Amino acid sequence: MIEVVKKEAGEKYNFEELYDIIRKLRSPEGCPWDREQTHETLIKPMIEEAYEAVDAIEKKSVDKMTEEMGDVLLQVIFHCILGEEEGAFGFLDVTDRCARKMLTRHTHVFGDKFAENADEALVNWEAAKLKEKGFDTLRQDLDDIPNQFPALMRAGKCAKKIRKADRNLPDREASAVVDNMKIDFSDETIVGRILYEICSRAEENGVDAEIALKKCTSDVIKSIE
Repeated sequence: MIEVVKKEAGEKYNFEELYDIIRKLRSPEGCPWDREQTHETLIKPMIEEAYEAVDAIEKKSVDKMTEEMGDVLLQVIFHCILGEEEGAFGFLDVTDRCARKMLTRHTHVFGDKFAENADEALVNWEAAKLKEKGFDTLRQDLDDIPNQFPALMRAGKCAKKIRKADRNLPDREASAVVDNMKIDFSDETIVGRILYEICSRAEENGVDAEIALKKCTSDVIKSIE
């Protein structure tokens, strides 16, 4: 039997107590909805809570940040408890994996590398990441970009990795069209307007820009040997 103590206003629950509350919800005497959840059914809530946390940050709302960070933490704890129930992994496995990642990827702090600025630190991080994952080709690195990313985010990450690898393989026809438009790609406002106009024109013609870009990025990745 998991005992949960209700606290008075002004008293604060700690991490262990929050963990017990969620365990209680998953128990036979807990909540029917919580007992039915799986890793898969919690995919949408995980995405939604992350977006809501970002929204709170952008709004600079301390109250909303406190609430939404709690909701993100709830998702992490819930998945850890599911992992424990399955005998697959637990919270200690998650913290251990994260801690080791921080140690091995910050070679300029915990190793023999050096970084005088944020850019150099990022270079060290990426090099350590590729070594850790055992990637030795650009294609492996591109395949590791999650398909679940929003299409524009995925395309941007893909393009950046290809550019850094000096393997830019543009579609000549598409590049010619863009070049003729004389777009100032250093102007965030102009780029945003052009992207919006593309989405608008695509919608008028029955094309889902999100799906179109996702398919295009997948084709670009497949073209990399």
